[in-house]
Amino acid sequence: MKKQKSNKSDLKVKIIAGLWKGRNISFPDKKDLRPTKGLVRETLFNWLKNDIQNSYCLDLFSGSGALGFEAASRGAKKVYMIDSDLDVVHYLNLQKIKLNANNILIFNSDARQFLKDFNEKIDLIFLDPPFSKNIINEVVDDISKLNSINDRCKIYIEIPSKENFESSIITPRNWELLKCKKSGGVAYLLFQHNCSMI
Repeated sequence: MKKQKSNKSDLKVKIIAGLWKGRNISFPDKKDLRPTKGLVRETLFNWLKNDIQNSYCLDLFSGSGALGFEAASRGAKKVYMIDSDLDVVHYLNLQKIKLNANNILIFNSDARQFLKDFNEKIDLIFLDPPFSKNIINEVVDDISKLNSINDRCKIYIEIPSKENFESSIITPRNWELLKCKKSGGVAYLLFQHNCSMI
């Protein structure tokens, strides 16, 4: 098999821990493609340290794949990675092959469209849509209608940092805010879906 050469304009992000600790994943240099910063990822996965092993994860706006590959590296049983950009999906597939990541399934789809037909049981959801689209509340509403979210499912959300950012996300009443922090221009929050609160 002919080895694919790396494009000099490719960007890279390093997997922090787990099976592929220290390995780089490549992604294209594109507008609105903004990998979750290493410090933020480290904090997030510290929050999730008891939830990753054997979990089923949904990474709805995969982009660089930093969150999905990190989850798979740390022991997630299955990670669904979704992105609407065909070029981005091509890169995700190249990284999957490079890492022999059989626990990752990659789909080229609009995230909201994908959710309409999705009915797999899920323990963890990553929501980091392009900031310029300003669609976080629409996607949260779509997710709230899913019947496949397991009890105590964790939902991670990344949004632009601003004053009172916690109140800018309209969540269902059975989503409990567990953690939230800011880093530079980014705010990130972790919610938990509680069936008992419905």
